[in-house]
Amino acid sequence: MERLHDACGIVGIYMPKGDDSLDVRRYITLALTALQHRGQESAGMAVYDDNGQVVHRVGMGKVREVFQDSGTSLPETYCGIGHVRYSTTGSSCVENAGPFVVGERSGQYDTIALAHNGNIVNGDTLRELFPKEMLRSTTESEILALMLLYAQGKTLRERMIETFPALRGSYSLVILAEGKLYAMRDPWGMRPLCIGRIGNSWIATSESCALDRMGATYIREVEPGEFITFDEDGMHSELLVKAQKTSLCVFEHIYFSDATSRLNDAYIYNVREALGRELAREHPVEADLVVPVPDSSIPAALGYANASGIAYSQAIIKNRYSDRTFIKPDQRLRQLEVDLKFNFVQPKVEGKRLVIVDDSIVRGNTMKRLVSALRNRGVKEIHLRSSAPPLRHPCYFGIDIPQEEELIAAGRTVQEVADYIGVDSLGYVSMSGLGRAIQTAETPNLHPDDKEAMAFLNKEFCYGCMEKQGWPFDPIAAAKHGAQPATFFPRDTAIKGQ
Repeated sequence: MERLHDACGIVGIYMPKGDDSLDVRRYITLALTALQHRGQESAGMAVYDDNGQVVHRVGMGKVREVFQDSGTSLPETYCGIGHVRYSTTGSSCVENAGPFVVGERSGQYDTIALAHNGNIVNGDTLRELFPKEMLRSTTESEILALMLLYAQGKTLRERMIETFPALRGSYSLVILAEGKLYAMRDPWGMRPLCIGRIGNSWIATSESCALDRMGATYIREVEPGEFITFDEDGMHSELLVKAQKTSLCVFEHIYFSDATSRLNDAYIYNVREALGRELAREHPVEADLVVPVPDSSIPAALGYANASGIAYSQAIIKNRYSDRTFIKPDQRLRQLEVDLKFNFVQPKVEGKRLVIVDDSIVRGNTMKRLVSALRNRGVKEIHLRSSAPPLRHPCYFGIDIPQEEELIAAGRTVQEVADYIGVDSLGYVSMSGLGRAIQTAETPNLHPDDKEAMAFLNKEFCYGCMEKQGWPFDPIAAAKHGAQPATFFPRDTAIKGQ
């Protein structure tokens, strides 16, 4: 309910030259619209023109606001990339909107366009490698592009091999360079990236829901540490590095990814239903109705209702036209604590015992207001259930989970959180329940015990916002990785000096 934000959504399309079956610009716009849930602050697109030069356009706002023409003001093209952004690092301004294009100013280097989803924890340290006058933004995405531009090596592949060992953090990338499309995922696989196809055209994108929107065929996920080249000869793949464990952000399953997407061979909708079933098993209660906080909690609420035998009802209706910045006009409305994002079905809530299912509880303030509004409408009992375990630590890898002092569960017992929010009972899904839900979503006949479920969670996911041992590495220590005296050399100077 308290909306967390992911950093970005990305897409890249390569259509063989001479094949005019797709308008790449329109398909990128379509894909970005499907990925809008991953970022609503800005949108951008970069394409090759007839001369092989990169042309790009970015703007503040949602995809259809920035690309009312579906990108057709850009040149017709065989290949391009797109990006939607929510700012987890760097301020919200057009200078920070992606994709980032570097190299075009001087004309002496190959131009690189890069779209990035994730967060480089040592980004501030790497920023020190470049003179301030070179930088046009405050994001690490520009730093990544500049590192690739100036690294040693004649090809982008060689420069990527030179660059990625310096990076600590999450990054899924789509890149334009050398007339080709490239894609890469960080060695831990923290952010999703998948491959699809339409005829002879190749697509790399954050989520499979974008492939569905385009009518593309899902092929597979990009493996952690995998570097992929798309060119006239098709797709070429190589594994540049392999970490000891994979660490996909577990919140992709709980909240971020679209319910129709698939990750780790599991459909997100099925995982969320399984989370609801786990909640019902771990935290049963006598009640009249199971009610989701719309919209992302609906599958979990259905899972809870099916497992518990309690009737399901959408008694809380999201007001899709509310203004998030609207100020309540008088003291009476402020005292009622009406959350203008929601309407309530009065006959469904008055005098009822409700199980309210939400995907997560972050600061607790928004839920506290919702609970107060329900009490004012005569609800008899409120039993809150969260399909995410307690959030106790900030995220360093691209999710805007706040600092510990702002997290309601940090340093508080479950009962203390329940008392603050004002509910009759509170239940979080357990860590093992989280692992079990993901593991069994597509294989319901599998019955892992708590130890096996935790082993699966630890092997496949990052859950450091819940327990620090869930990080793939210490992000605080890694923030200084690469901090060493360095002199900036443009790439041609460095090559001449060899």
